[in-house]
Amino acid sequence: MKKFYTVALIISAVLFTLWFTTKNGSEKLTELSITPVKKIPSDFDITPAKVIPIDLPKAKKPKQVSKQQIAFNEDLAQAAEQVVMQYESALKFPPYSQPLSPLDEDRLKPNLFYPVSSPIDENGGALTVSLKQYRFTYPEEIILNVSGQGLGKVVVELSNTDTKKVLRTNKATASDDEVSITFEGEEDYPRNLQLFIEADIADKKVPVVAQIQYMPPSATLTGFENAYAQNENMIVPANLTVIKSGLYRVRANLYSGNAPLAHLVAKERLTKGSQTLSLKAHWSVLPQGITDMRLSDFVIERMSPSPGELNSFGNSEVSEFDIDDFAYDSLQQLPYQANAQEKLSLEFLQGLAES
Repeated sequence: MKKFYTVALIISAVLFTLWFTTKNGSEKLTELSITPVKKIPSDFDITPAKVIPIDLPKAKKPKQVSKQQIAFNEDLAQAAEQVVMQYESALKFPPYSQPLSPLDEDRLKPNLFYPVSSPIDENGGALTVSLKQYRFTYPEEIILNVSGQGLGKVVVELSNTDTKKVLRTNKATASDDEVSITFEGEEDYPRNLQLFIEADIADKKVPVVAQIQYMPPSATLTGFENAYAQNENMIVPANLTVIKSGLYRVRANLYSGNAPLAHLVAKERLTKGSQTLSLKAHWSVLPQGITDMRLSDFVIERMSPSPGELNSFGNSEVSEFDIDDFAYDSLQQLPYQANAQEKLSLEFLQGLAES
């Protein structure tokens, strides 16, 4: 582009010089007699400057939105509307004390192991492996149940999921199409364990694989103190022996008889040693006039302190805690007020749903 402007400038200067010279010469010719002028040699003929066309960028046509994109946007807005409705409903209760129903299986059974199966025949028969949980903490035993029609001898290998190294092997023979096999707890088990089961069924070997977690406890829940009322909350202090300091989240489910009432969550930074952390139940999740309740389904979790370190879990010396003769009328029945962060999150979801 610079060369173009330089050449154009030179051509313009030459043309101006020639025009000026020609003009002066013509004025002198009017004053003097006309004499023949020799023709300039053709080598010095000057041709007009060639105009180089410049292609200007064409205006882009507005991009048309496809029907698929419109449908996707509509689906996204509808999904956001559903999330807004659920979030607005959740904000009626504090995050540390959410109502619980029999349909909330993920909260009612937070450590549930889903059975795994391998087909035996075309008639729907299967070899099935089940455990009471998928996450174990030392010194818990690993007990698995193997079942299947025509089940005979069973061999189970316990190995490191990451390295595939076999750590323990157990064998057993089934009775009435099922067998229970136990591995003793070991403190040095790796976190990720794999169970490889090979069973003899109808003169053929059928394999099935299950994966679990095993770890030393980061803290132990040792018990609870009596519940008491504090403003609008029922407070239940939990006693823990912390083995590894860090930010902890303790969860528990509150029941009345067998009916679930609320999912309680407490989060606090704890140091090593004997510590107390309080679970709180908001008055809005408690039936009016209730006196007898119980806590169960405890989860003690040490939160991951950095991306390179996984969260870890603790264990509990108690399976449940009874709350008797609690004075419900001593609670202040004040509606929960969402905090600034919760309101900001709701506004963001509402904007997404409206866009």
